[in-house]
Parts: sequence; C-alpha cells; structure tokens
Amino acid sequence: MPTITSELTQPELEAIREYANQCGETISDLVRKALIREATLADGYGTDDPRYEYRMAVSGKALRSKEHKIIQENYNKIRKILGWKEIKL
Repeated sequence: MPTITSELTQPELEAIREYANQCGETISDLVRKALIREATLADGYGTDDPRYEYRMAVSGKALRSKEHKIIQENYNKIRKILGWKEIKL
C-alpha cells in the first residue's frame, strides 16, 4: 500500500493528534478520511461510503446545549495548541 508523508511543526502534530483522539481515529486514518471527504465534497453533498465518516466524539449523555459547549471547548483546545484565537460556535 502506498505511503504519503508530510512535514509538520510540533504544534501542528499536537493539534492533529488531539483532533484524531477526539474523533477516536488514528492520525493516518483521520488524514486519509479528511482528504477523501474534501476531494469529493462529501461534507456538502454527503458520502457514499461510510468508511470515510468521522466526527468528534462527545463523551457521556450530553444534552444538546452541553454537547455544543463541549465541542466548542474541544475545537478551542486545538486552536490553543496552534496559538490561534478562541472561537464561539
């Protein structure tokens, strides 16, 4: 199977690792899925293959508003790793 490599800064690696962990994926699987989804507009038009699905896992049985807050905190954790400003969803 072919291999793709990429040079990352340490903060980029940490941010990608954190997001992969939040999605319950390995870094390589997450990158593969994300690139295929981007290349096929799967996020706008849907994917025809469930092998390319991924999403941030939210632990516990959260209410919708609590889940929203957890997701915002998760994204801001990644943004902080990269030195970016926090966002509000």
